[in-house]
Amino acid sequence: MSLTMLRVTGSGLLLAGFLILPFVLGDYWIYTVTIGFYYAILAASWALLVGYVGRISFAQTAMAGLGGYVSALSVQYIGLPPVFGLLLGVMIAAAIGFAIGWLTLQLHGAYLGLTTIAFAEILRITATAEYNLTEGSRGLQVVPLLENGTRVEYYFLFLMITLACLALMTWLLQSRVGLFFQSIREDEDGAASLGVNVTLWKIMAFAISSAFAGLAGGLQAHFVQLITPSMMSLQEMGLVLAMAVVGGFHNVIFAALGGVGLQVLLEALRELGEWRLVVFGLLTLLILRAAPNGIFGIIFDALAKRLLTKGRDE
Repeated sequence: MSLTMLRVTGSGLLLAGFLILPFVLGDYWIYTVTIGFYYAILAASWALLVGYVGRISFAQTAMAGLGGYVSALSVQYIGLPPVFGLLLGVMIAAAIGFAIGWLTLQLHGAYLGLTTIAFAEILRITATAEYNLTEGSRGLQVVPLLENGTRVEYYFLFLMITLACLALMTWLLQSRVGLFFQSIREDEDGAASLGVNVTLWKIMAFAISSAFAGLAGGLQAHFVQLITPSMMSLQEMGLVLAMAVVGGFHNVIFAALGGVGLQVLLEALRELGEWRLVVFGLLTLLILRAAPNGIFGIIFDALAKRLLTKGRDE
């Protein structure tokens, strides 16, 4: 069996598993996995920016919150249908991401990270302070995306949108654009000497990543029917970062699986109360110690090696 066939087979089995899950899980776990799809898109969008372009950002959850707030406010105050609110949220998040990419062109490493933290905090504090518009820390009530939609319906909607996002990211990263991104990550000067418009693609990477984050935030807001500034906090960003790194941030699909997997793990530990965060942190450290490049890459490589060896023996 070739490596390509293994990838196709593995993807098919994963998809079949996710399609079957709602029929074997209770409402609580259906809800949990649905929230996991939100984190999957966020983790994958962060992996696209950091793993493929080498641009560090800690504003991904802020972009998600921005998309959620824009969608919710446009529906409430302008009267847009939720779908158009989502699209507006994606466009605004992409525009702000474009601005961040342009303003941080000359920054690298810790300086770039600190600047994106500053942007994230500005957005979070603004959402908290503009009480008359956003209801501040109380949270803004959001109309549902699906009127009278069941949890199973939301599950399949989120699953399909997550798959579409991952397919679009994968297509993009396997195109010439993906080669531009990776050349910038490896050597900006070398990429520029070969004709790559480094300035444009560094900015576009932020815009594209922010657009996916804005979509995830809008979906989350309309599903939970509430959005608060805490959605944009650094604690949330740390969780998304852990999901992407544990899953494997050099592969958007592995990062997405990390988002779903760690969300389910965090909920499974809920009975431990506040100690669940301690246990969660320790488990994350152990996973990273055993698989510094992501746990799903290790699992896939091990299965592929075993199946390929078996195929040769036969």
